[in-house]
Amino acid sequence: MNASYAIQRKSRPLLCLTPLSDPKSIETVESGEEIILKSSTLLTKHQSDEATFSLYDTIDYSVDRWIQDKQYVPRMLASAVVFTISYFIFSLAVRDPIPMIDELVISTVLAVVTWRTIARRDSRSAIAQHRRHELKVRASDRRTVIVDELFALEAYLDNLESYDTFSLANSLCRVGDQALPKLEHSLDEKTKGEVTDLLLLHLRRSDKHLYGLITKIGQLQQNKGSAPKLAGQLYQQAMGKGLDLPLIALAVSLQD
Repeated sequence: MNASYAIQRKSRPLLCLTPLSDPKSIETVESGEEIILKSSTLLTKHQSDEATFSLYDTIDYSVDRWIQDKQYVPRMLASAVVFTISYFIFSLAVRDPIPMIDELVISTVLAVVTWRTIARRDSRSAIAQHRRHELKVRASDRRTVIVDELFALEAYLDNLESYDTFSLANSLCRVGDQALPKLEHSLDEKTKGEVTDLLLLHLRRSDKHLYGLITKIGQLQQNKGSAPKLAGQLYQQAMGKGLDLPLIALAVSLQD
């Protein structure tokens, strides 16, 4: 398993990027495999706690998704059996038949209840609980590795926090003469690729809206287009909803 990364930010919570955000990784993590967390400096106790809680939350999410995917076919078959049997009972076994629409509704409701009940049971199963506990223990016992080059990413984010919001939105959407500030770093290609992939993986799980904007703006930058309307939307969302424009800029710059 690739390493995890802790990106420190002055005005926002620490960003913990980990391959465990992918539910498929739960299956491939080898027994006893060490979790490594890379950061630009040693984390403070508060930052270390933030990283731990973030890893725990990610593990809970991915284990749940992993066990749900693993048990998808049995759960679907059980729900189908419940639907078929209940439909048969209300159609044929009852002396006074219920109209077809009622039979379908009742059978569908029972199938959905069965699906959700089995899903909850799977999430609390011994296999899921053991995997969850095992990974959380490794997350607590993780090894920290200092990678000085990560500081350039953190400095880029912090510098953009002081930028004028309107100007940054226009830069992202190539409106006017304002270009997106260049990301200067000395990361090797392997590390840059890992950070980029993990950042996109993290956002795809935790903030689909932000991920969609990054995809759209990345294509816009690559095609050298301009989108004044999108720039206006970014500005409004940044001012009204706290949209993280610096993180969008970092993700787009890393893909350049």
